[in-house]
Order: sequence, then C-alpha cells, then structure tokens
Amino acid sequence: MAELVFFGGVNEIGGNKILLSDKETSIFLDFGQNFEKENSFFRYPYLAPREEKHLLSLNILPAIPGIYKNDTEQNLRVKGVLISHGHADHANYVRYLKSEIDLYCGELTREIIIARDLSSPTHSAEYAIAKLTQKRGEEVFYKINPLTTRKAQKIGSMEVKALETDHSIPGSCGYLITGSGFSLAYTGDLRFHGPRKQASYEFVEEAAKSKPDGLIIEGTNIVNARVNTESDVHTKAEELVSKSQNLILVSFSLADFDRLNTFYEIAKKTGRKLVIPIKLAFMINRLSNKMKTINLDDPDVYIYCREKGTTYEWEKEVLNKYSNVKSCIDVEKEQEKLLMAASFYDMNEMCEIKPRTGSLFIESQSEPFNEEMELDHDKLLNWLDCYGLPLYNIHSSGHAFPHQLKEAIATISPKKVFLVHTERPKLYAHYIEDLKIDTITPLLGEKYPI
Repeated sequence: MAELVFFGGVNEIGGNKILLSDKETSIFLDFGQNFEKENSFFRYPYLAPREEKHLLSLNILPAIPGIYKNDTEQNLRVKGVLISHGHADHANYVRYLKSEIDLYCGELTREIIIARDLSSPTHSAEYAIAKLTQKRGEEVFYKINPLTTRKAQKIGSMEVKALETDHSIPGSCGYLITGSGFSLAYTGDLRFHGPRKQASYEFVEEAAKSKPDGLIIEGTNIVNARVNTESDVHTKAEELVSKSQNLILVSFSLADFDRLNTFYEIAKKTGRKLVIPIKLAFMINRLSNKMKTINLDDPDVYIYCREKGTTYEWEKEVLNKYSNVKSCIDVEKEQEKLLMAASFYDMNEMCEIKPRTGSLFIESQSEPFNEEMELDHDKLLNWLDCYGLPLYNIHSSGHAFPHQLKEAIATISPKKVFLVHTERPKLYAHYIEDLKIDTITPLLGEKYPI
C-alpha cells in the first residue's frame, strides 16, 4: 500500500516536503525552504545555516538517511523530487540533497530555478544548484528533468503527469500520480483568478477524471482572502499612476511576471518609462525565448544597476548585452517620468535618487504574515517617512480563495483530502465538512495510507 509522510507544509504556509512511497520507490512532492522555522533560529546575514547538519539538528530538514550531500550512505528508494513551481518555499532545499537524486518540473520552472541560483550567490559552492563563472561558464549541478505537460512519465513504480496551473510565478504545475493500486492529485499552489486561470480549472477537471484516492491541496487564503484579480490591480494602479506627478516606486516579487507585465502596460499607458533592477533583467533575458514578457530593448525600459565594487558574472551578461542601463543619478534626473521597481532592500539608493515631493510607493505583493516580515515592513515605513512617500497596497494573491478551494475539492471528489500549506487547517476542515469527504489535517512525520 502506498503512503504519504508530511515533513513540511503542515500548519504553516510553505516549506512543502511531502514523501510519497510506493513499493520500492519514494518521491518527494516539493522540497521547499521553511522560512518560518528558520527565522525562529537564524538571523540573516549574521547567523545562517551553512550546512545541512545545522538544519537537521533543528528538525527543519527531515531526518532521512542517505539523501543529503554529506551523508555517506545512499538511499536507493528516493528516486526524485517533483517540484510544483520555482518559489523558494517549494524548491530551495533541494540544494542540500545528493545530486544523484533527480529533480522533475516544468520547463519554465527549471529555467527559473537555475536563473535565480545564478543571480543569488549567497550559498557556498557546495550547496549551489547552478553557478556562473568566467572560467567555467554556466554549470548546473543537478539533473533537472523538464516534464512535458499532459504527458505521463515513469519514475520507478509510479507514473507522473504534470498539468499547468495558474500561480504568481510562470511554469507552475500540479501533478497526477498513479502507482500500484492508487491515484493521487497534488495541486501545489494555484489560483483561479489570474491570467492563466483556465489552466487551473483544467487541472481540476483532469484530476476529477482520474478519480483520485487522495488529493493534497493548499489553503493559504483560507483566512484574510482579498478578492482582487490581476485586472483589478491594473485598473487601480493605472488610476493612481495617472494622477501622480513624480516618481512612482513599486514593489513586487521578481518572479511575478504577471505583475511585471501589468506595470509595464501601465507605464506605457501613462507615458512613463519602466525601470527594473538588473537581477530581474537577467531573469527576463534568460526566459525571453521561453515565455512572453517585456522586451529589454524597448526604449521605454531602463535597467537599473547600482554602483558597487564587484560585478558578478551574471550582471556582466546583462551589462554586455544592453545599452539602456541606468544609475541612481540617471534615475534622479528623470524621476518624474519613471515607474521604478524597487523594494525595502533598495532603500539605500534613495539618498542618491532623492524622491521629490509627490512621489509615492506602491506595495504590490503579499502583506507581512509573520514577525520577521513585520519587522522588515516597519523598517520600510521608517524609510518612507524620511522621504515623504505615502504607501498604497494594490495586490492580487497567487492563491485560490476559500470558495474556489471548496469548489475544486467538491469537483475532484477524492476519497481523502489532505489540507496543507495553511496556518488554519482546523478552520479549513470545518469549512469543507459538508462535502462528506474524509478530511485529514496531517501531522508532521506521521504516515498516511492512500
């Protein structure tokens, strides 16, 4: 009989690490970073985990022999990791696994994982997923197998089918998995109100056809759901930008290409130029032949690069290719014509940019949901105080709303439903109890047959 063990995503948002075992084959459904637990012990950059043993000793990584880099044993049962999408809370801990363990994901997710690692040289070489150097060029240290959506693929005793879903990062997939006498559906993170919402509805339809024994489904928005679509963000932000006379700063996730496209269109409509950080330009350059996004050669797009002593190889890749790179001095001179992507971590640059009276800051990403994020948000407010920048929050979630989750569960109609990626599993379970489906709010490390 197949079984599930949940090592993450239990009573929390993110950090999914779910082990599915069937006969002599085990695969993980995601292997994400647990920010909440890390923040209980570490304070970046002063104290950070340097090796997997630091996370293992705190029970942040699951204690499974033979799967980690520095373990001399080999776990032949664990055949791979199915990654649903490229957000760190679903993918970032794969760097601690042995490179012999294959990774599987959609093609776009593969490119995003590599691009983010190349442009985030914060890990030691031992734990890099990919690296870019002048001497050796680009190196990828894991076998990341791109899955063709809707095409079944064998992994040991199991058959896996990836299906596109809509989320706040491109390339997101849910999975339908079959094995010896069982079928399972895993949503990853998904929504039904974004530009690719039809993909999520089609996933639900396909999952229902598979008549799954188990459904693992997220529940991030089971409380505090704000019913806004990407179209709502466009309408509200465009109205605000059109009435503003000076610099517009906007903060959004660098992997949220839907939000990037929204603000690019707003900049065009309001006669402004869009300014993006060089890290985002690097990702766009890498992904432009894989997906539809903005053109970095557009005269209405500037690439912002702050002045610093060291230039990384990934930055050189952008600097050597594009001529529209601007400094903070350039931004200061043209600021009333600009819509600039910037976050809390760019606030040091404001002393050179000197936002003029009438400038403002749009926060277009999730509001803080834990103590660490609250602290950063309070610091952001202190910066905004200094420069007289009013704060607007205009955002659309990357996650489904409660009524949509309930409709999806009812349509799929599994024998069992496992509620994960939610801080309120008890509330979630009560909300869907009228569906008369065996509902499980998993406990960490417990085994559940399917």
